[in-house]
Amino acid sequence: MRIYTIHRRSRGVLEEPEIRAVKEGFCWPALFFGPLWAAWRGDWAVAAGLLAVVAAAVALGEFPWLSLPLLLLAAFSVGFEGNDLTRWRLGRRGFSAAALAAGRNAADAEACFLARTPQ
Repeated sequence: MRIYTIHRRSRGVLEEPEIRAVKEGFCWPALFFGPLWAAWRGDWAVAAGLLAVVAAAVALGEFPWLSLPLLLLAAFSVGFEGNDLTRWRLGRRGFSAAALAAGRNAADAEACFLARTPQ
């Protein structure tokens, strides 16, 4: 079981609220696919920053002792902060943190949250 933070945004009085679950912990897709992961999720500033780091590492290509640590630092930083970046983006879109839920995946955690939340 994984722990997820549940974020909720109210649409209107009669409509069901919109719910998103974000996993706690390390974000493996962000580690391996940094700029692509950020662009896919709509974090354009993060994607541009990561592409700038990659460009700097390529420019330092004749100094592998400097470019490789730079790439690894950027990759692990985004891996550790990837889910927090997602929570920050949701907050900017009007979502608020509602609860914590456990589940095998995000859909399971959302179902768990909805089951224990009064309608």
